[in-house]
Amino acid sequence: MGAASQLMEAATELTGAATELTGAATELTGAATKLMGAATELMGAATELMEAATELMEAATELMGAYKYLHLVIKSRKITVINQKL
Repeated sequence: MGAASQLMEAATELTGAATELTGAATELTGAATKLMGAATELMGAATELMEAATELMEAATELMGAYKYLHLVIKSRKITVINQKL
């Protein structure tokens, strides 16, 4: 009976340890789920930032085109004024 009692006690302890491990695994799973949600949000924010950067680059390209055009117009007018003075 002593050995059977010790086996039952050991089995009870193992069951308790298994229950604790299951609880810890559940907590880790919950934490992993939260981390995945945060990672998903960060990826969404990164995508939005990339889209904004693309729009800014397009606007900068348009501004450079406008600057070059205005530069040519001013240069052309200066030449016209010089030619008129001559």
